[in-house]
Amino acid sequence: MSNNISVKFDVADCTLREQSEDHFGWSNANGVYIVLRVPKNPTNWSFHPHDIDAATRYFSQQSASNGGALLEMDVVSAGGHTALRGLFKYRSPLPDSMGMMFVSILWIRLGNATAQINVESVEQGTTGVREATVCVMTGESPTSASPSEPLLMDSVEDMFAHMRAQPLRVLPSDNSQYDQMFPDHPLSKVRHRMAQLEATLSIAAKEAARAAPAQAPWWKLW
Repeated sequence: MSNNISVKFDVADCTLREQSEDHFGWSNANGVYIVLRVPKNPTNWSFHPHDIDAATRYFSQQSASNGGALLEMDVVSAGGHTALRGLFKYRSPLPDSMGMMFVSILWIRLGNATAQINVESVEQGTTGVREATVCVMTGESPTSASPSEPLLMDSVEDMFAHMRAQPLRVLPSDNSQYDQMFPDHPLSKVRHRMAQLEATLSIAAKEAARAAPAQAPWWKLW
């Protein structure tokens, strides 16, 4: 990223957890993790970043290859720039968990480089309540069809391993219309926090950022 660019966004309720030359991570008490990545090398996507159809195809394949599912892909305006925003679902990285991890990513092209901001949250405790409730409300089929032949498992561990190995797919319960009903669900929290981030994000030339009054605890990258 150019040394003449300043990126700001609000992390007032967060604690800086990790920091390196091109990577910063914060978390808050609400179980939300925010990550900023600033790659030094140019971004070489095979598609124009504002080509929503090409981006959807690319990131659908990429997320599926990593065991996840693309839930949403949009072109949005953030910090005075047109940006690409994706929302993904993956299996929880926590050992033996049947929960999900949700990741919203904002890609902002700045010259030939791309700043990437992730908002992430992992499902913990009782899982599947949102999916089951919406399934009952809508009359939709369960998340996975029953196999034509019963599966014989040697242990509970084998059963959970089999369940975790199943491909993820987009479910009716992933729709944003249910966020208000489940405000503490990680998917709802990720969407809400990304909306806040987009609203507070600003990108400016270094000189303009220096002239502006300090706004701690906002974060600046020079």
